[in-house]
Amino acid sequence: MKLLKYFLLFILFLAFSLGKAQNKQLIRLSDGKLKVDVNPETFSLTAIDEKGKIYVISAPGPKLKVSGLKQDATQLSWDFSNGLTVLLGLHHGYLDVNIKASDTTHLIWPRVETAFKALTIPLYQGKYIPAQDEKWQAHFAKNSTISGSQDLSMQFFATNFEDKALVYVIRNMFNNELEFYTHAGRLALQFKHEFPLTVKDKQYGFRVYLVHNDPVSIAKTYKTYVTENNPVITLEEKARDNANIRKLYGAPHIYIWNNEFIVAEDIRNWKQLKLKIIHDLAAVPMNPTKWIFKLFGENGAEAGQEFLAALDEFKKDEYISKYQKGLLSRALNEALKRKDFYNVASWKDIELDSTTRSLLSKGQRNPMELYQLNKALLYNAYDGLLKPVKDWGGAPTTMIDEMQQAGIKHAWLGLNDWVAGEIHPEFVKKAEEGGYLIGPYDSYHSMHQPGHEKWLTAKFEDTSLYDNAFVLKKNGRPATGFLGQGRKLNPVLSLLAVQQRMEGLMKDTAHEFNSWFIDCDGTGEILDDYTPGRMTDQQQDLEARLKRMTWIRDQYQLVIGTEVGNDFAANTIAFGHGMTTPVIAWDDEDMRKNKASEYFIGAYYANDGGIPGRYGLQAPLKEEYQYIYFDNRFNLPLYQLVYNDAVITSHHWEWGSLKVPGEIKNTALKEILYNVPPLYHLDQVAWTKYREIISKQVKIFAQTHEMAVKLEMTGFGWLTNDRLVQQTTFGKMLEVTANFNNSPFIFKGQTIPAHSLLIHNLLTDKYEGYQP
Repeated sequence: MKLLKYFLLFILFLAFSLGKAQNKQLIRLSDGKLKVDVNPETFSLTAIDEKGKIYVISAPGPKLKVSGLKQDATQLSWDFSNGLTVLLGLHHGYLDVNIKASDTTHLIWPRVETAFKALTIPLYQGKYIPAQDEKWQAHFAKNSTISGSQDLSMQFFATNFEDKALVYVIRNMFNNELEFYTHAGRLALQFKHEFPLTVKDKQYGFRVYLVHNDPVSIAKTYKTYVTENNPVITLEEKARDNANIRKLYGAPHIYIWNNEFIVAEDIRNWKQLKLKIIHDLAAVPMNPTKWIFKLFGENGAEAGQEFLAALDEFKKDEYISKYQKGLLSRALNEALKRKDFYNVASWKDIELDSTTRSLLSKGQRNPMELYQLNKALLYNAYDGLLKPVKDWGGAPTTMIDEMQQAGIKHAWLGLNDWVAGEIHPEFVKKAEEGGYLIGPYDSYHSMHQPGHEKWLTAKFEDTSLYDNAFVLKKNGRPATGFLGQGRKLNPVLSLLAVQQRMEGLMKDTAHEFNSWFIDCDGTGEILDDYTPGRMTDQQQDLEARLKRMTWIRDQYQLVIGTEVGNDFAANTIAFGHGMTTPVIAWDDEDMRKNKASEYFIGAYYANDGGIPGRYGLQAPLKEEYQYIYFDNRFNLPLYQLVYNDAVITSHHWEWGSLKVPGEIKNTALKEILYNVPPLYHLDQVAWTKYREIISKQVKIFAQTHEMAVKLEMTGFGWLTNDRLVQQTTFGKMLEVTANFNNSPFIFKGQTIPAHSLLIHNLLTDKYEGYQP
């Protein structure tokens, strides 16, 4: 009995001694309000609030040898044996963490794997992800790593506990990855930073805040950090330099598909056209038809040669098929681009109008004048068989009138490229005169081998760029361009090429573009270039992208937009596409390659000159993607809480407002609730089909957006535990409540039906309901 007593006392003494030894490993920092316990060897950190509650900032990592330890009440620093130096400091409400490296290496820190309830993270517009949600865990098991610069729209993330949240503000946005995994049945993540050879000043770090547990507190903490050194420029401030920005207020974003000269619907009488073609081809004298068909056989005339191969069938068939109509239209489009479309002998017997004669008299013609001449020549050659030239291409100028008559006062209109504007300048001018913004898609992302360009924006006047200005990856291979085609152009070496392209396009005063859309530059897809002798890092890449967007914006007073619009670009751009709904499942073959799949979202090209299926074809989503990208229980307007009055963001062009049939109504609610514009793809056919649904949505959206876009989003909250009734507040003027649930919700005595919303004007105290 005595031996047992002494043994128990020895065990207690040993446990006490070990506890003391372990406590000696912890160093406490305190500023009076916040305490942080640090274990330098494992780089684990724990925050303790005023009530003594504990919040783990980072779980322990591998134990490393520590030297050079220095500390006082609020500061701590030490060196690791692997060449890393850590500096910690408490600064009135936040912990500053800075990590420096003396050589190329990487570090995983923090390791966030404790029992938090959820993760609040600016994935795209913003997500609230419950830590124990098995479907999110399964999603991250397949997609475990995201890019810190590309996939985070803003540079922070937060862990949600019962009453408080830890906010991790990322101080260096470059060379970061977030790796997700499951730990003890819960979602966890670790943050990996690379210290690359391309960077001389090798350091990264965080500010860590302990704040109230709600999305507003989290987002506003980040906004305060952002504005410390670089105040956010609001849209109204930007509009002082370019008043056209105000044309975005209350405006839907619409991609217009009229990038062909002529489409099958522009032929008034196909039967008569066919008879004329047969007659002209059989005639002895030269005529426009014989000349055009000669051009069909020239090198590079793919559709022309295809039509010639099917000409006999076209002649003998009594019925003109849709395929034949589309093929002839495509062949004509090829021919209409040619400088030799006009042949004196062929048109000598054709009566030409004064406009055509005037264009013929010009010795030098720019592309727009060439295209106008060729269209006029074709129209004169087939007098009475074609619609008026101004209505060609699938989107006639009358669409502008119809849109305005439908109540669309403002709109941003995007063209497939600048050539669409050169082909249809009357549409561009009519849109601009009608008070709309209109501009082309442009890109400086990919460059293709000179002479073998697969698309327009991959072609550069300076052909030496392909061999002298590409991005070389760390593995010694050139970074490939979009769809694996060509190479990526290093933005640091691009400005002269940008200026050459823009000066060439804009020197013609007949251009009426007042906006410009630049692909990729706002996505955060930035790279280190390891080319010997001219290595550049990700920060230089990003700064060069911002510089070229700024130059285009300021040189030509254009309203600038870009893909996504991550917040590094917030002070440069006016709008972004891809924040609200991003690109979904880039590598899912059922969606992108398997045309037999019900989930196929369509091809990039339409043979009939209409809207390509990728943008116009409606398609259902697989359950996983619907859950991850559209389920409103997980959506947060984090970006709007920071930048609502500074940048207008919308959907990616692949995922417009009408793309997913089962989500059209919920998307319409979200657009008004979160103050983001609807995005559509239209030609005359689609406008006729969707006019009613678009007009209804734009009417309500415009009246709220015109007010809210000039205000800070000051509030967001869930009014039900299932997070399906949500409310946003804009300044002291507007409150919007959306019910995404399947049953009505009562709010302030007002009934909000299922899948509808309630708009409360706080100035007039008037309520208005809306159900898409």
